[in-house]
Amino acid sequence: MAEAERIALSTYGLAVSASPLSGERDSNFRLRTADGRDFVLKIFDAASEPAAIDCQVSVLRHVAEQDPGLPVPRLYPTLEGADIGRASRDGGECSTALLTFMPGQPFIARCVNAALLTDLGGTLARMDRCLRGFFHPALAQVLAWDVRRLPELVEFSSHLPSVALRRCVESVAGVLKQRLMQLRGLRSQALHGDGHAGNLLIDADASSVSAILDFGDMIHAPLIFEPAVAMSEMLTGRMAPLPALAEIVRGYARNERLHAAEVELLYDLINARQAVTILVHAWRSRHDRPGARILQEASENAAGALDALKAAGREALTAAWHEAAGTAAAPRAPGPTANAAAAPHSLLSRRRRLMGAGAELFYDQPLHLVRGEGVWLFDAEGERYLDVYNNVPHVGHAHPTVVQAIERQAATLATHTRYLHGSILDYAERLTASLPAHLDSCIFVNSGSEANDVAWRIARCATGAQGGLVMEHAYHGITDAVAALTPASARSKDPRVQTLALPAANLRAHDALEPRAAAAAAHDADAAIEMLAKNGFAPAAFFIDSALTSSGILDPPPAWTAAAAARVRAAGALVIADEVQYGLGRSGSHFWGFERRGLLPDIVTLGKPVGNGFPLGVVIARRQLIEAFQEKFGFFSTFGGNAVAAAAGLAVLDVMQAEQLMQNAHATGQYLYQRLEALCARHQSVAGVRGAGLLLGVEIRGTDATAARANAKRIVNTLASRHHVLIGSEGPLGNVLKLRPPMSFSAEHADLLLAALEAEIRR
Repeated sequence: MAEAERIALSTYGLAVSASPLSGERDSNFRLRTADGRDFVLKIFDAASEPAAIDCQVSVLRHVAEQDPGLPVPRLYPTLEGADIGRASRDGGECSTALLTFMPGQPFIARCVNAALLTDLGGTLARMDRCLRGFFHPALAQVLAWDVRRLPELVEFSSHLPSVALRRCVESVAGVLKQRLMQLRGLRSQALHGDGHAGNLLIDADASSVSAILDFGDMIHAPLIFEPAVAMSEMLTGRMAPLPALAEIVRGYARNERLHAAEVELLYDLINARQAVTILVHAWRSRHDRPGARILQEASENAAGALDALKAAGREALTAAWHEAAGTAAAPRAPGPTANAAAAPHSLLSRRRRLMGAGAELFYDQPLHLVRGEGVWLFDAEGERYLDVYNNVPHVGHAHPTVVQAIERQAATLATHTRYLHGSILDYAERLTASLPAHLDSCIFVNSGSEANDVAWRIARCATGAQGGLVMEHAYHGITDAVAALTPASARSKDPRVQTLALPAANLRAHDALEPRAAAAAAHDADAAIEMLAKNGFAPAAFFIDSALTSSGILDPPPAWTAAAAARVRAAGALVIADEVQYGLGRSGSHFWGFERRGLLPDIVTLGKPVGNGFPLGVVIARRQLIEAFQEKFGFFSTFGGNAVAAAAGLAVLDVMQAEQLMQNAHATGQYLYQRLEALCARHQSVAGVRGAGLLLGVEIRGTDATAARANAKRIVNTLASRHHVLIGSEGPLGNVLKLRPPMSFSAEHADLLLAALEAEIRR
C-alpha cells in the first residue's frame, strides 16, 4: 500500500490512502484522497508488453470520445500529461495508469435476474458499437482464453482426471475445429471479450450494469464472441441458469443486430469456452499450482456446464436464442420429445407409402438426419454422427463458402443456359486448366449419371460403334443407357457390353507390375473385345472409374491400366475416365484419379462432389468431339451449367485451394492407411487395406463369402448404431468396408473411426 501511495503522489500529485483490489496479473489499488475522491491505480505487470499496455489506455481514450456515457473507467493523466505513467518499483521501472473508481456492487448470483441479464447484453452491445472503429496492433495478441485456440489446447486433455471428461472435451474441440472456417467468415472487430463476474459491477437495485472493467484481454475476433463469452462465464461462475442466458442474447440484439449465422454458433462457442477453462486449469495444475487453485471452482463448474449444455441440446437452446435475437433459424427438427423414438417409424411408413417399399435406405436402423456440418451429420434428436461415407459434400457438409456462393447467385439469377453468362465460362476455364491440354471443352448436365450417359453417346457418335467395355462389378449410373454399363446393378447382361477382369486386390499404385500380369490384362481386354465382335459389336468406349470403387476399391499400378487401355484404343474405342468418385484430389496424390492410373483419357466425367451436393455434372473432352456431337444431336440440358451450379462449382474449387484439401487427403489418408494396416495385423478377421487418400477399403474375412459379407454388414450397422460413425460396404462380395469421408476429414476424426472399428472388429 505504501508503494501505491508513493506512486500516486510522485506520478499523479495525489496524496491518498491505498487499499488493494483484485487482479489476475496487474496490481490494482483503490486510492482515496482526504476530500473523499476515489481513484484506481493500476500497476501493470512487469511482463506486460508495452504494446498491450498502450492498447489498454488507447481504447479507454477511444471509448471516452465515442460514448462518454458508457460505464467504463476514464483515464487521468500523469503530472506530465501522459496517459501511461512510469515509476520505480522493486529496483526496476513499471508502467502505471490512474483510472476512475467505478461505483457498484459485485456481480453475484443472488442479485442476478432477467432484467439484469438483458441489461448486460445491451451494455456489451453498446460497447461493441463503440469499439467498431477501434484498431490496435496488440489486438492480435495470443490468449489461451481465445476459444479459437481450443484445438491447440486439447493436447493437455491427457492431464484431465477422468476418461469421460477427456472424451467430452476432445469432442467439443473437434466440433470447434470444424467451425473455424465459419468463424472466419463472420463479422469481426475489437472486443472486450472478458465479460465475467469479476469484471462487472451492478447498481444497488441489481437492475443494470454499472461498470465494465479490465480491457487487458481485448482481441480482434468475431463479434459473436462478446455475448458468447458473457453467457459462458455466467455458467462457469454459476451466476445464472442455462435457460436464462437467452436474456443476454435478447439485450445484445436490441442494441446490435445479430445475424442468424452468428446465433447458430453460440452453442459451440459456449461449449468451447467451458472446455478452455477446464484445459487451462489442467495445465496450471501441472505448471502453476497457485494459478490452478484460482481456477479450481471454475473448472469444476465448467465440467457441470458441459453436461447441462448436452442435456439441454443444441437444437432447443439454439432455437431459444434465435427467438431472443429475432433471427430466423435454419429449418430444423424439434428437440427430443417423448415421441422421438416413434418419429423414424412414422417417417418410414410415410416414405414407403409415398416413395415405394423399394426406395433404398442405409442401415438396419434408418437414420433421420436433419443437419450436416463439416464431417458431421446430426439427427432429429441432436445426436451427431461422424460421416466417413459421403463424397457428395466434397469439401464438407454445408460449407459456408459454398452455401454463400449458392445463396448469392440464387438471389441474383437462376435460369437455364440458353443465355450468355460469364460464371459458367469461368468454371469451364478453371476445370480445363487443371486437365491435359486436349481436354478443352465442357458439356454441363445435372449428375454423374447424366454425364456418363452423354459421354457414352459422344463415344458412339465419334466411333460409329455400339459396344462398351467396363470393369467387372462396375457402377456408372442410373439412366437406361448407362445402366447397361453397370454390371453392379445385377440387371440382365446387355450383349453390347463386356467386362474386363479386375486387377489383383493386393496390387498397389507404386508396385512394379510383373510382365505376365500386364500381359494378362492385355489378353483379358482382347478377349472382351473379341466377345463383343461375336455379338456383332465393335467397341465404342472403355469406361473406368479411376478408383475402381464398386469393384472393391482397387489401386493397381499405371502399368496395369496402360496394358488394358492400349488394347482398347487399338480396337478403336475411346477411353472414358469416370471421376465422380476419385476426382478433385481425393486420392491425395493427384488432382484427377486418371493421373494416378497413368491414363490419358479421351473423355472425363464428373458428378455430385463437384457442386458439394448442388446438382452438377460435367463432360469434358476435346472440342472437336463435343462439336460433332452437338451438330448431330443439338444437345441441351435445361439446368445443366446454370449460374447457380457454376457458383457452387467455383466455390468448391476455391475451398479446395484455400484449405489445401488435396494435401489433407494425402496426409490424413496416409495416417489412416497405416493405422488400418496395424489393425489388420492385430485381427485375423481383417484381410487387408486398399485404396489411397480419402477413399480406402478394408476387406473383412469370414469362414466363407456369405459369412464375410454378413460380418462386414454387421460392422457397418453397429458402427452407426453404437458409435455414431457412418461407413458403407462395397465390392463384388460386399465385404469391403468403404471409407470415403468429406475432404476435411482429419487425423482426429480418423482416430474416432479407428477406435470404433477396433471395438466392433473384436466382437
